[in-house]
Parts: sequence; C-alpha cells; structure tokens
Amino acid sequence: MRLVPFIAESAAAALEKIHEELGPQAMVVSVRRLPANGFSRLWQRTGNIEVVACVANEDEASRPKVRTDPSGGDLPAPFAGKAGPVEGSAPAPRRWRSIAWLESMGLLKAFGDVLEQKVGAAHGNGPPEMPFAEWRAVHEALVDFWHPAREVMEGTGRPHVFVGPPGSGKTSVLCKWMTLSVLAKNQTARVWRLDGETANTAEYLALHCEIIGVPVERFWRAPDGPADLFFVDLPGVETHNANALSGLQAKLGALPQPHVHLVLNAACETSILFEQIRVFSALEVEDVLFTHLDEERRRVKLWNFVLGTNFPLSFLSAGQNIPGEFHRAETALLFPSENRP
Repeated sequence: MRLVPFIAESAAAALEKIHEELGPQAMVVSVRRLPANGFSRLWQRTGNIEVVACVANEDEASRPKVRTDPSGGDLPAPFAGKAGPVEGSAPAPRRWRSIAWLESMGLLKAFGDVLEQKVGAAHGNGPPEMPFAEWRAVHEALVDFWHPAREVMEGTGRPHVFVGPPGSGKTSVLCKWMTLSVLAKNQTARVWRLDGETANTAEYLALHCEIIGVPVERFWRAPDGPADLFFVDLPGVETHNANALSGLQAKLGALPQPHVHLVLNAACETSILFEQIRVFSALEVEDVLFTHLDEERRRVKLWNFVLGTNFPLSFLSAGQNIPGEFHRAETALLFPSENRP
C-alpha cells in the first residue's frame, strides 16, 4: 500500500487532487491543518491542509481474491491452515473440527452447540470428509444467523447519536464516519458536541470539524438547514452509574427520533461486552459498532453477539487514524485476517 501526501488550501481542493492523481479508489488516511508559514502568520493563524491518501500497489490490486460467497466455489478451510487456538483456550472435542476451531478463536461453547445443532440438522451429524466441504457447510450455517444492519444511513433527517462506555471510541467513530462521508462521498454533515453528566472534552472533534469544514455546535437546537448527516457526540457512561444512564436517556429523549448507535471496544472480554449491551439496550439502541479491532486478533468472538443478541453489527473500526480502517460490517470481516479476502 502506498501513502501519498497532498497539500492544498482546503480539504475539497485536496480531494480533487487525490481523485485526479490517484483515481476514485484512493482512500483518505489522515487530515491535518498545517501551521502558517512566513509573513502569512501575521494575518492568519493556520495554513494549508495536508491530506494523506493511500492507494493499493499494482500487485495488490491484481492479486486474486479468496471467494467468500457460500453460494458457489470452494471456500478455504481456516481450521486446516496455520491459524491455531488462542493461548489458554480449551475447546471441547467436537466431530466438526471447524466448530472447534471457531471456539478456539473466541466463539462461546453455548453458541458452538447451537451452530453444531443447526449444521447437523442440515448435513447430518457426521462432517464431510473434505475440509473445504465441512467449512462450507459450517460457514453457510453461521452466515444464516447474520442480522444485516440498515443500509441507508444518510438522508433520514434524524441525528446519529453514539453511546457507550468511556474509552470505547465513540468520538473516533464519529470522526471516521464523517470524514469518509464528507471527503470521499461529497456529502454534507453537521455535528453537535453535547455535555452529559460530565463535560464533553473532545476538543479534537471541534478541530477535525474545522479542518474539513463541518459546523459543530455545543448546544442542541433543531437544524436550521438540510444536511445528509447529523451527528451527536456525548460523553461515555459507565454501566454501573445509574444516574448517568438516566441522564443519558433523558438527553436522547430530547432529540428528534435519534438513531442510537452503541459503540463497544472489541478488545474487552466477551462477558463484559454482553453486560454492556444488556445495560445500554434500554436506550433503544439500533445497532452495534465495534472498535479497537487492531487490539483484538480474535474477530471470531464477534459472532457471539450475532448469535446471542438481536442487534445487527453496522460498522467495524480499527486504529486511531481518521478515517483509517472503518468498514461496514460483513461476515467476511469477522474472521482472522489470514482467512479474509
């Protein structure tokens, strides 16, 4: 992957350069405002904008992709490859080796039982002899549990609000989503940075909005103009803080039919994540976004929340770069990188 910096007077001008030189497939990695130089410092505090974009190398772009569609072709069998169990895991012996592999990578045994029952009902209790045939059968059964998130996220006229515990990455998710929408899709956005029980100290949100030209307000008021996306940033709330949770619920009740997105740190233990989902579900959560995936190698563990909740997964995020790795959730992304296309 090749990183290319672009310097321009505005983010829009930089984006035009990026598309002209690198093509429409280029992705923005980071945006920052440069300090003013020379005599210009006398009449302006800040200088040009530096936008770093990335483009795949030619050999990466031409590399054949692994088929992940269970409706055709032979799927690779990850349990027969190099990926081994996580240290300390001890999955129960199973006839279906692929289910044992899923458990070694973070799937809870209870959901392994559910999956084994489903695949056994469709294919018999004995797994196929060939590893790829076994994995295809299990993959089909697993994907059948997937809850697709709502596809249209913009243009609803309703604010998108991010809730979750402190440190889960709510503000980073907002910045990533906003940056992709404004710079890559030429959409318009507005942001409200609101206080909760504690003050909202996310100053970098205001700075980032300034850099890409998105208005940000500190107090809620109904939008006085159209925009593709309305974002609301709120401080995190601990699950054991009943007063803060009640205050957050009141805050959401004052907004016009908000889309409530629960943001969780995927690197947390599965039991903690289930408890956080249980507590925040009282806020009429629409979907779940998982962050910090660069710190969690067991992406398979996210299948626990597909099988164990009714909430769809909408986005997956990794790293601190903006927009960095921020993708709509899909089944192929819930496996180790060596088994993803």
